[in-house]
Amino acid sequence: AEKRDRPWDGPTLPAHVTVRLGGKSGARIVTMPIEEYVLGAVRAEVLPATLRAQPASPALDVQAIVSRTYAAANLGRHAADGFDLCDTTHCQVYREAVAGEGPSDQAARAVAATRGRVLTFEGRLIQALFHADCGGHTASAAAVWGGADAPYLGAVTDWFCARRQDAGWTFAAGTAAIARALNGDTRTRVGERLRRIDVAARDASGRALAVTLAGTRTVSIRAEVFRAAMTQAFGARSIRSTWFDVTRDGSGFRFTGVGFGHGIGL
Repeated sequence: AEKRDRPWDGPTLPAHVTVRLGGKSGARIVTMPIEEYVLGAVRAEVLPATLRAQPASPALDVQAIVSRTYAAANLGRHAADGFDLCDTTHCQVYREAVAGEGPSDQAARAVAATRGRVLTFEGRLIQALFHADCGGHTASAAAVWGGADAPYLGAVTDWFCARRQDAGWTFAAGTAAIARALNGDTRTRVGERLRRIDVAARDASGRALAVTLAGTRTVSIRAEVFRAAMTQAFGARSIRSTWFDVTRDGSGFRFTGVGFGHGIGL
């Protein structure tokens, strides 16, 4: 049996993690020490300015603990594919070191300083979810995905995101292009014609909870499902969050919103 790290009296942490890494030369599957993986996740998920900040930003320590917790809690998420985690936002982003990065940089120091530390609730690893920008108010996991809510993933006001001036976004596309995007997902298939896109329900923060798509077929789906279909077709910077309004814009639709990501957690 593989020797495992146990730096504290809590859940046993894996010593290694197997990750699928993408790249220009093709995908490869690599097994590495979990702390090496955490370092690559911190470097990928934190803004470059935060990585270079002087003095070192406490955000690096926080991200290290969150990324380590996420990895340990989701080990084997891609077991059917032969690895534990991928290096995309489906799991958490990972990248290898680039020029100027090494064992003494700020990210490496944060990972070393928090080695073995994770977040738990009632003795179990939490689902340590995080996103880019909540727009000023986080979302609860139950509101976005349904099911039972976790007390540590509730909806709260976030003054840090609220003060950002660049949190707003817009996206516009033609009706035919949006219909094609929606028809690419069986959950959002509207048929040949798309007439309306309506926000049918919102949560306490103002995020869309449910969206009704009226076309050749009329379907009502969770807003996060709608967002997933749109970003699959138009990219992650199209419908950046479910905190949006939608209006007719000539021969298409225009979306205006705030935030970036699902809005749950950190």
